[in-house]
Amino acid sequence: MANLRLKKYGNRDLIIVPKWNEKALMRLENMAKIRCWKNICVSNQLSQKQEMINFAKKNKLKIMDGKWLLKNMVDQVVEYVVDWKKELWQNQEVTILCQVLDETIMEKIKEICVKVKICNILTKHSKQYQKLEEEVYQTNGIILNVSNNVKRAALKSSVIINFDFSESDLEKCVFSKNACMIQVSRNIDMDKKKFEGKNIISYEIEMPEKYLEFQEKLEDFSNKVLYESFIFKHTNYKNIKKELLQDRVKIVHLQATDKTILKNGKKNSSKMLDKITI
Repeated sequence: MANLRLKKYGNRDLIIVPKWNEKALMRLENMAKIRCWKNICVSNQLSQKQEMINFAKKNKLKIMDGKWLLKNMVDQVVEYVVDWKKELWQNQEVTILCQVLDETIMEKIKEICVKVKICNILTKHSKQYQKLEEEVYQTNGIILNVSNNVKRAALKSSVIINFDFSESDLEKCVFSKNACMIQVSRNIDMDKKKFEGKNIISYEIEMPEKYLEFQEKLEDFSNKVLYESFIFKHTNYKNIKKELLQDRVKIVHLQATDKTILKNGKKNSSKMLDKITI
């Protein structure tokens, strides 16, 4: 296979791309079709190449970026933020920005609302939250503040969780100048005149022990992306949560758009050839 080398790590394929050219691209495209690829995990260096981005779009491939894992760990991210601020969970007002409710988001709301002082939900589709509101109240005696008021819902919140609001949606909202916003689904660079707080777009984890051998061999991969590729599956949220708990996944740091690295002091926390794992 000219320009490509295939290695096996357990039941995973590692494709090494020593030289990036049209021939290598053609080989990758053939492999993608034959093996029915849907998601690919690529090295840090390769993920920055426009040719790889174009290749993924052309072949309808999702380049893993840690966002799926972030969604499943967002409660831990909130906890990390609160610790970084040296504050207490029970004193926090949290606002969740979500237009489309799914199982994972629903379970995350349940986990977060029982720990904080006030939990707001800002959405255009309040009817889809009715069953969740009833369940949370009957189970825990907690009232979820579901609203479509973009000027007031998040005004006093110290932590904002943005699941799926677009940039234009966010421009209509009013936030506290000291808030920390967690961008879950995609990175949005907030207007500094409208948002003066910390806009968190990235994070890193400590690689769970059972995957350390892969971390050592694949040095040019982000831990979060590599780990996401190991555990990604289409299953219910409870199965994912169980696996995360078993692996004892810990956050090392968070990163904001202003390049600030957020470390809370707790352990919750050389270039190689371009590589891609499937």
